[in-house]
Amino acid sequence: MIKSMSEIKSSQITEAVSYLCKKAACFLPEDVYMGIKDIHSRETCEIARNFLEEIMINSHLACKARRPMCQDTGIVTVFAEVGQDANIIGDDLELAINKGIERAYQEFYLRKSIINDPVFERINTGTNIPAVIHTKITPGSSIKISVLPKGSGSENMSAVKMLKPSEGIEGIIDFVVETVKNAGPNSCPPLYVGVGIGGTLEYAAMLAKKALMKEIIPITDLEILAKTDKTKELELKILNEIQKTGVGTEGFGGKYTAFAVSLETHPCHMASLPVAVNLNCHAARHAQIIIDENTDIPELIGPDFEIPPLKNHTNYFSYKKLTLPLKNEDIDSLKAGDRVLLTGEIFTARDAAHKKLVQAIKNEDKLPFDLENQTIYYVGPCPAACGEVIGPAGPTTSGRMDAYTPALLDLGLKGTIGKGRRSPEVIESINQNKAVYFVATGGAACLISEKIMSAEVFAYPELGAEAIYRLRVKDFPVIVGIDSKGNDFYNRI
Repeated sequence: MIKSMSEIKSSQITEAVSYLCKKAACFLPEDVYMGIKDIHSRETCEIARNFLEEIMINSHLACKARRPMCQDTGIVTVFAEVGQDANIIGDDLELAINKGIERAYQEFYLRKSIINDPVFERINTGTNIPAVIHTKITPGSSIKISVLPKGSGSENMSAVKMLKPSEGIEGIIDFVVETVKNAGPNSCPPLYVGVGIGGTLEYAAMLAKKALMKEIIPITDLEILAKTDKTKELELKILNEIQKTGVGTEGFGGKYTAFAVSLETHPCHMASLPVAVNLNCHAARHAQIIIDENTDIPELIGPDFEIPPLKNHTNYFSYKKLTLPLKNEDIDSLKAGDRVLLTGEIFTARDAAHKKLVQAIKNEDKLPFDLENQTIYYVGPCPAACGEVIGPAGPTTSGRMDAYTPALLDLGLKGTIGKGRRSPEVIESINQNKAVYFVATGGAACLISEKIMSAEVFAYPELGAEAIYRLRVKDFPVIVGIDSKGNDFYNRI
């Protein structure tokens, strides 16, 4: 008997992918939110609890506003499981998927981060495509589509290693923990850690990414499952060892550096033990749908569960208030770990803008603004939607600006705002120039954007999301990461 083929229009795939990208960007999955809430209830470190509260508040704001929880709306990885009896009518699968991503990023004012050439031109495509697509042929006549948009902060800290078989389970645990420690604050912990084991070098990396779409198991339930399931036992062992690193939420210490670990395995060569670690920040975004020829794409609504605003969320009464531009006496009074509210004017600049600024200095060209006593915020915001001053605007990883920062500090720059550690050279330059490095909450893009009163593109508009903006902020919450004496608050852990 000949099986009849189902006919799925490519327009259905495009619509489904668009829906999934919007949903993933704005609505944190329930299991992820509950995982973060769980470690918040267990955490005893005050600064870690405050960061976790800001993260949960940010999730609530994103859900209510239907706006991205993190400004880095990522590169989109798509897993497409195509039934062998499904016949796609119209565009080919990859084109249909990419059309859906482009539509979502345009309609929902999501930040477009994809560049056309990784080596030479590095020009933004302006569409956030092409995606990374993994296709698998499966039995049946439906198509399962899973999307996983992922920012570079955590993706950049992921790793793969070809272990010797003799290194076994202990080698696997050591490599995962080493990867988390090396990432430190840069990956925006608390983390969801995906581990791929087996296959080949490239397949292990794909498995690690795929592991991040598995439903998170609460720690208490994982402890029970680990008694009878070897895979769950290994996940628990890895999770416990990660907590011992003391990296903690946002890298500032505490009991919990990760809220979940998930493993995916595949048979491998007898002489190999490939292991990949894919770190995901607390904004562990993913969504999936199964479609057939009769599927109607659902209306985009928030999660089935309610993300409540915290009754006793972080207050800022104990924070120092400073007016920008920074004065020398203000900078001298700050100590690493101080909590500060900034009010006044700041400029934004990321990788590409820093490169242009430093090149202008080398060429003795006029800079777009006077660096004397200014503060630069490392951010590439989402485009502003109707009625917004600016789109979600959380900090990016500061370390990518380290090669350029001393030159700017030498010309009078007094403050920088970002997330993560700075290099010894930058710390020395901060000390020599009597400047300060502030840390903002990574991933709290909606919460932070509420502190921005005005925004205008000021220079390098051709850089898109990496253009220089002039912002006016009010009570912008930060922590002193490195003070003018070179004391580094990250070194407390």
